[in-house]
Amino acid sequence: MKLLNFTGCLVAAFLFGFGTSATGSEDSVTIKVHFLHGSKPNRAYKYSEDRWFGGLLGGHTGIEIEPNRIFNFQPRSGLHMFAKPRIINSKFSIHDSITFYAIMSGKEDTVKKTVIVMRITQGQKYRLDSIVNVYRRRAPYDYAFFGMRCGAAAAEILGQLGITQKTGFTKTWMHTFYPRKLRRRLERAAEKNHYTVIKSQGNVRRRWEKD
Repeated sequence: MKLLNFTGCLVAAFLFGFGTSATGSEDSVTIKVHFLHGSKPNRAYKYSEDRWFGGLLGGHTGIEIEPNRIFNFQPRSGLHMFAKPRIINSKFSIHDSITFYAIMSGKEDTVKKTVIVMRITQGQKYRLDSIVNVYRRRAPYDYAFFGMRCGAAAAEILGQLGITQKTGFTKTWMHTFYPRKLRRRLERAAEKNHYTVIKSQGNVRRRWEKD
């Protein structure tokens, strides 16, 4: 009888542990913030490599909302110097990793990149999915040099999720004038929140933004 009671306790403990683990895994999901580092051609390759918008302070940023689906902010055509609230020349797109990292004419396996992997709650994920659905139909702000661009847009979305500080549009783009500003903040947060940071070095034909 004692043996049966002991065995029953073990089974109950196992089932409780399994249930707790399963529940815990369902309570959070993983998203990734992708950073294509800014760069410019190295001197020896200045005639064969393209010049990228922003140079060393350029690059691109996007949020991987589902496996191989990177949500990112772009201009529709040209570039406004100052934001024009009544002329929204912008769009949110979803790219796979190959097309995302080719946005500056590079290739995924030859560019320098940083990927920050973080776990968020299901509530945050529902909020993110809602933002994606709304923003894909119509971007809420213009794309402009002195205004919202890819890094600021990612910061604005993460702010709505409570991952970064939520601020108004003007403060957001001024605080995240280029992608490295957001990347550095998230890298500091990674140490505190145990995010995973994955880095890939770019090819030698270009001079890359430093870590």
